[in-house]
Amino acid sequence: MDSGSINHVLDELSEIICFFDDKGNVSYMNRAGYRELDFDSLDFNVCDILPNLFDEDTDISTFIRENTSEDIRSDVYRKNHTCFPVNVHFIIDNNNEVKLGVFITDLREVDSLTKQLNSKEENMRELLRARDEFTANLTHELRTPVNGIRGHVRNLYEKEEDISNKRTMNIVLNCCDNMEKIIDNLLDYAKLENGKMVIESEAFSIRDLIDSSIATLESVANEKGIELRCSISDSIPDVVYGDEFHLSQVINNLLNNAIKFTSSGYVSLDVYKTKHKKKDIELTFFVTDTGIGMSVEDMDKIFNSFSQADGSITREYGGTGLGLYVCKQIVELMGGHIEVESKKGKGTTFTFTINMKTDSESDDSEEMVTISELKASLDVGRNEQLEQSRDFTNEANINKICDLIEKCKLCVELDNWDKAEGFASGIKTRVENAPKEVSSIAFRLVMNARKEKKDKCRDYLDELESLMECVDKAGE
Repeated sequence: MDSGSINHVLDELSEIICFFDDKGNVSYMNRAGYRELDFDSLDFNVCDILPNLFDEDTDISTFIRENTSEDIRSDVYRKNHTCFPVNVHFIIDNNNEVKLGVFITDLREVDSLTKQLNSKEENMRELLRARDEFTANLTHELRTPVNGIRGHVRNLYEKEEDISNKRTMNIVLNCCDNMEKIIDNLLDYAKLENGKMVIESEAFSIRDLIDSSIATLESVANEKGIELRCSISDSIPDVVYGDEFHLSQVINNLLNNAIKFTSSGYVSLDVYKTKHKKKDIELTFFVTDTGIGMSVEDMDKIFNSFSQADGSITREYGGTGLGLYVCKQIVELMGGHIEVESKKGKGTTFTFTINMKTDSESDDSEEMVTISELKASLDVGRNEQLEQSRDFTNEANINKICDLIEKCKLCVELDNWDKAEGFASGIKTRVENAPKEVSSIAFRLVMNARKEKKDKCRDYLDELESLMECVDKAGE
């Protein structure tokens, strides 16, 4: 390519390009240079346009050879001594004769966009600060009335003698507890988003922690007629070092969810040691249930903030969609990970690992079961339980159905249709393999409870009585 063609190409570029000798005398400048710098001839020196980089004493050739590998931020000056910000890149052409050159990129638009971006980032930080302050104030304002309601109801509960009123008060107290959980989730979400959640490392008993969680939730599970199981591997040391509060929060959240979405069968918490090297230990927790399960699409989004498996979950079971998001963030802050496996109608298993410290050292020489082997074993147990709970010829199962019918009747009489629906769902699951006249009644019970047909309370109780007769006959 001849020099004319090269000059034509250079004239088409938006960057300012000029060549000069080792004294700084300019021998060529492209069209962009003439346009931006207002020179009408080549009677100027490179020191005139880049005075911040060169002066009369600068060895231009040496300076450029030492700075050809990097871009330099500077200002370029026009003929009238005004300037604008640029990016400078020096080149050396050793083809025929030594030529020094410079590519100058205008940064005015970039700087303007950077300022706009910085302004928007600052506005965003202000919005986030305002959000965090609002969340903190809101949760504080919510806690005050919730605690006031709880305190007054507890005082009335101690003095109340009427059983029906006491049941109503228990419902109010449960609502206060649920409200407090929502408030805690909102606070945790704000802390996580702001990077202010701190993971502690203190000694505590892992077995005491789990016993406390099971004791707290056992009555909730019993009310629904489901079994709450727990198993802790003997190989786990009793005392570990970690964040007891946040671990308890994860366990309670997962167990609460499992109980909420399970109408029959069981919920289990199984804990194993899956790694132990020196004083570092990895614990793996499995929360398994025989509940409603979920699809693959639902599993992909449940760990996102403000997300639930589907819109009807919120309406039917309640919740903010923050609990699992908070759990995931806490588990990852504790050096672990969390995942879920589930099938529609076949239950769900949440698996999470955390890293902790112990006083006892190990070289990991003891044989430990892998996580996949543990999952397979738990799946077998769950499938067996599902089969047993749906065996209509099983006497224990029939007795359980009768017990659920009695509890459902009591809830209808007390006008507690939320719990009635839960028991009705449990009945429906257990009679799936029953004769058609039994399963059809159970299906109607669920649908009627869902519609909250309070004006037809008597009809609903009659259907429960009819179902009880059918079950008794089948049991004979």
